[in-house]
Amino acid sequence: MVRYIIFLISIFIFGCNLNSEQIVNIEKFTFNDVKFNAVSKNLYFDNLDSDTNTDVNITKKEIQKWFDSKIKINGLEGELSIKVQPIKIKKIKKDDYYRFEINLSMQFSETNKVLNSKKIYNVNSIEFGEIKGSFTIKDQENLNKNLIRKSLDSIGKKLITIN
Repeated sequence: MVRYIIFLISIFIFGCNLNSEQIVNIEKFTFNDVKFNAVSKNLYFDNLDSDTNTDVNITKKEIQKWFDSKIKINGLEGELSIKVQPIKIKKIKKDDYYRFEINLSMQFSETNKVLNSKKIYNVNSIEFGEIKGSFTIKDQENLNKNLIRKSLDSIGKKLITIN
């Protein structure tokens, strides 16, 4: 009798694992390289609530990775400064509804003291996503990361058209 109960419980547990699929998967973004005519580059964050908001900290890490790998400098003189304005994140979570919105603004300042020139680009991106129905915490995290990366991709594409 114990064997049958163990067998039925294991089938039940195995069946539950098969039916739990993720709604939101991590998307692959191929960010384009953004090139500036400068020798050095600096990244600054202008954010006050960074220590308390985990979503802002995740966004900062993604921005830092994007900055390190995709912002390229190829000049002989000049400096590039990127100032990330306060990151605005709105989340709405109800029983079977989740919405995540990110408003990301950056100021790109390209300064060349030899030519006595300064170019300033203000770029903004607003992205949002929703999940309706039954979803997991992992689905929420995946949606958040996808929207953060989508926002960075949007900023990169805007910079390529401007620069």
